[in-house]
Amino acid sequence: MKSSEKKKLTESEIRYKSLFEESPISIWEEDFSVVYKYLHSLREDGITDFKEFFANNPDQVDKCSMLVKILDVNKATVKMYNAKSKEDLLTDLKALFTEDSKRTFVEQLILIANGGTSYEGECINKTIDGKELDVYLQWSVTKEHQKDYSVVFVSLIDITSMKNFERELEESEEKFRTITNSANDAIVMIDNSGNINFWNRAAEVIFGRDSSEVIGKSLHIVLAPERYRAAFQNGFGKFKHTGKGNVIGKTIEMFAQHKDGSEFPVELSVTGIKIKGEWNGLSIIRDITERKKAEEENRRQREQIKLINKILRHDLANNLTAINSAINNYKRDSNDNNLKIAKDYIEKSSDLIMKMREHEFLITSTNLIIYEISENFRKILQNYKTIKYSINGKCKVFADDSLNSVIDNLIRNAVVHSGTDRIDIHITSSGKTCEVKVIDYGKGIPDDIKMRIFDEGFKYGATGHSGLGLHIAQKSVKNWGGEILVDDNIPKGSIFSIYLRKVN
Repeated sequence: MKSSEKKKLTESEIRYKSLFEESPISIWEEDFSVVYKYLHSLREDGITDFKEFFANNPDQVDKCSMLVKILDVNKATVKMYNAKSKEDLLTDLKALFTEDSKRTFVEQLILIANGGTSYEGECINKTIDGKELDVYLQWSVTKEHQKDYSVVFVSLIDITSMKNFERELEESEEKFRTITNSANDAIVMIDNSGNINFWNRAAEVIFGRDSSEVIGKSLHIVLAPERYRAAFQNGFGKFKHTGKGNVIGKTIEMFAQHKDGSEFPVELSVTGIKIKGEWNGLSIIRDITERKKAEEENRRQREQIKLINKILRHDLANNLTAINSAINNYKRDSNDNNLKIAKDYIEKSSDLIMKMREHEFLITSTNLIIYEISENFRKILQNYKTIKYSINGKCKVFADDSLNSVIDNLIRNAVVHSGTDRIDIHITSSGKTCEVKVIDYGKGIPDDIKMRIFDEGFKYGATGHSGLGLHIAQKSVKNWGGEILVDDNIPKGSIFSIYLRKVN
């Protein structure tokens, strides 16, 4: 090799090392070759069910962890695990394990035993000083070393804040229950004719009626919306003679009527009490308007955090795969362009990590942002250098920060799965609606799977990846109050139509 070539190779290696070291993502380079040989020997000894084997022999999990050789870690890893230097992390993988870490490590061992070369999942690790750390992990064997597992790259993302937020949401359910139990309830009693004979102060507040207005009047007429009255009258006929009925001894949810005619949700508990030989009804009525609002907000936040989880994992997984692929290609051919590709995807991943750290703002925000959607399409389409495209029309719409991911998923679907070389975007508006048509000229979507392409986890054909892209797109659009549909592009290709609320 000429000295100039050696110099160029040395410079490229320096750039690669710098890229590895400066990556904001925690990256581990590990050697599983001894583990692979050991698992191979166990199989030769007759072990076939490795899941059962490790369940019955937990000491073997620890043994395998000691056989892993950590070749290198980057600066982000040292910082993430509160280590003083790399040396703190290169000696003992087991030191960072929790019981949950062992679970995912066993899954990796089973994968290796069965010839698998990639893995992704979530687990809890611990830092050097013992602090628990929720991480999203992607583990892959380089192509050149899949016969001996001697070079494995492990990428880790800190998702502790997101997991803590999920736990807080679960705890909030208990808080809502406590708030509900401490509320002042209406206590109302009716006589054997169905007329109100007791009405407490809380009932006055909840229903807006003074006791003098309701005593002696039919409960069903005073409190029940019209649609319930016939059923109440029929049920009361049985109750007045037996003290039994469909709602007696139960707690049900229904709507009640305020003095002003408005309806609101209540929780109703009814008990039969015999007074002087006649059955009277005692009702405890709780206004659950705020609880319903809280439950709906809690549901919305759960849906939103689930969606953000999927978007981040989906986009990060794609980027990490591209980074590992570019690094592997560089190690094979020393082409500097592969370093540039890896650098670009690392920068994109860094942006995603920042969004992950700011997820609380996105989740708790109920206000959508105004976007000129044609500009978002133009920004995304510029990333697809080999695709010809046109954008006709403009429209401002309500959406959130996941808009670019939705657009990228639609474009990626057309390019990767449909195989199109051209995409046309037609934007029109009518009344309060903006219609965006994403038109491709690829192989199209068979009729028998059109209704399934938005299903979570649905994959089709050799290019099917995670089965999340279009599902995420549909969930996002629905969260914005919109709709997404798919149809054929005659004579060839597909049309995805997005309908969103227009901003005047």
